[in-house]
Amino acid sequence: MKKIYNINMNTIFLSNTAFTTPSSIDGMIVNYFNNLGIYGNLILVFLSLLIATFYGGLIGYQREISGHPAGFRTHILISLGGALIMIISIYGVGGEMTRDPMRLAAAGITGISFLGAGTIVKNGVSVKGLTTAGTIWVTMALGMCSGAGYFVTGLFTTIITLLCLISFQKFEEWTSKKITNIILIVDENNACLSKLITLLNKYNLKYQPFDTSNIELNNRKVLRISFTCKHKKDSKIDNFVNELNELIKPISIKVNK
Repeated sequence: MKKIYNINMNTIFLSNTAFTTPSSIDGMIVNYFNNLGIYGNLILVFLSLLIATFYGGLIGYQREISGHPAGFRTHILISLGGALIMIISIYGVGGEMTRDPMRLAAAGITGISFLGAGTIVKNGVSVKGLTTAGTIWVTMALGMCSGAGYFVTGLFTTIITLLCLISFQKFEEWTSKKITNIILIVDENNACLSKLITLLNKYNLKYQPFDTSNIELNNRKVLRISFTCKHKKDSKIDNFVNELNELIKPISIKVNK
């Protein structure tokens, strides 16, 4: 017997056997507006766009006050665009047998990945923007969630996301060590790496692999060394830098705490 698939909010039919899924609050809200006719459907579409704007604005506001480039307006537009994509997926194509609401949604999730990747910046050995890229991806998902009428689910996701961004940031600041980026410029013939490693071990500083490159400075070939140290006390890194100056005698040293 040929299998027939017909998917709606509450029932899935497979091989003439019905499996009823549990009714959700979101499903009841959507069904309520749909039962009002064309005007109810218009209200539902407007409500979806409005709630998507609200959810995206909440996350964007948190990023804005934290000083990140992708802030309030960016997250609103992403969430609003996600809602519009989902609305078009659901209502834009007629015909039950040819419509696949998830196809356009999947393309939207793939496309937003490029925007999220653009917020990730590598500076020496440090990488910034990973959290912002994550919030962009979640905001797109929230927009699609609102566009599909899952308002309560979107609200729970927004609350959990904000708790992660606010509470976990304070937890990380309390538990994590301070990070200091150090850039050294030394003579090309200065064999300083072994001395540098010995000095780092002496002060018990955890460090990431060195990023080295040959550059020209004032018509002179020099070696640029950048690395990141993790420490608890600023006094330890200050003592390390002072002894580093005396031991290696670099052309220049730059410390970013």
